[in-house]
Amino acid sequence: MKQAGFVVSLFCFLVSCSDSDKVLATVGEAELTESDAYVIMKHRGLDYNNKEELRSFVNEWCNAEVYKQELQKKHPKEWKLVQQRANSFEGDLAQYYLEEIRVRKSLDTVVSDDELQAYYGAHQDEFLLNDYIVKALYLKIPKELDFKEEDVHINYLLKNDKDLAEINSYAKLYAQDYYFDDSTWIYFDDLAKDIPLEKHNVDNIVLNRTKTYFSDNAHWYFLNVIDYKLKDEAPPLEFLKDRIRSIIVSQRLNDIRDKNEAKLLKELKKKHEINIHL
Repeated sequence: MKQAGFVVSLFCFLVSCSDSDKVLATVGEAELTESDAYVIMKHRGLDYNNKEELRSFVNEWCNAEVYKQELQKKHPKEWKLVQQRANSFEGDLAQYYLEEIRVRKSLDTVVSDDELQAYYGAHQDEFLLNDYIVKALYLKIPKELDFKEEDVHINYLLKNDKDLAEINSYAKLYAQDYYFDDSTWIYFDDLAKDIPLEKHNVDNIVLNRTKTYFSDNAHWYFLNVIDYKLKDEAPPLEFLKDRIRSIIVSQRLNDIRDKNEAKLLKELKKKHEINIHL
């Protein structure tokens, strides 16, 4: 590979993690090992076991090394500036991680039901729905199946206690998509993302708690809307508990950060010899 007049030696080996620390790529004398790639990808929220993400990361690393080595070789003054700026950034990163380690040790992640209820009561306007949430049953099966022979068109209505068990059993055998949870709310858009509703009025389907089934060229779709919450109103607390819990814990974390930043620096300065010559 030839780039900016610089010949790059590049060997990429996409492999799974093992005990040996294999080299995934080289650019000149610089090496990217499995262990380094794994650590960096993990901290960037990437999946090492995903081949496409790994391939993209390795290519990105190679490109970065090309720029670094070319600048180092052709423009040493600018390279020295890059190193100085990188060293400065290392200090910022070190500060961040030391503060995170310290504050998380003292962070209480337990949020009581009373705290959840209090936050919900004071901030309902922040959680107004922009989509319906529903409790519903949804079933998608291949069109060639004779569902009436198994009474699917009757059981999906959930009129009798045995109907749900019958639908669950049928879905395990034949469904290409299936959803039912009468204790949990779900956004209707998420539920219906695979349902061809172009010819249907979504508002009517939800507001009328519609029980319907229809087909396209390839599938039968069964939809039973059991309950709903309107757009532009606050959803029930149970729908928001995880979100509110995250907000409260995040607020606690920020409070601890604010209180500890100056204190941490003062403590660290006592442990390290500092000499300033001006």
